[in-house]
Amino acid sequence: MIVKRVEDCQPFKAVDGSTVVELIGLATTGTREISLALAWVEPGKATIPHKHEFTEIYLIAEGEGLMHLGAEKWKVSEGDAILIPPRHIHHIENLGSRKLAIWCICTPAFTIEKTTIEK
Repeated sequence: MIVKRVEDCQPFKAVDGSTVVELIGLATTGTREISLALAWVEPGKATIPHKHEFTEIYLIAEGEGLMHLGAEKWKVSEGDAILIPPRHIHHIENLGSRKLAIWCICTPAFTIEKTTIEK
């Protein structure tokens, strides 16, 4: 069994521009099947549009935002879960005055090699 705490993990700037702490995944635990990370987007900021070769789920933990998935947009807030299918361009904007916190679950586990930034 592996137990990880957010406070014990080192945050880093992700390729999409968010700040991320990976708790479980290939880089932190060697887990290939799934990954779990907590990401933050500062007020008035947005992630860079991108896509993955894997399925991703966002669970909004705190704040409010505007989720973009292809041409569709939805307002999202604490408690909302968003399914992002493989190869779908997506990004999220922070619409609030506090940090937007998002749990990110990827299957198989997140890898930078299977992530593409869109122009």
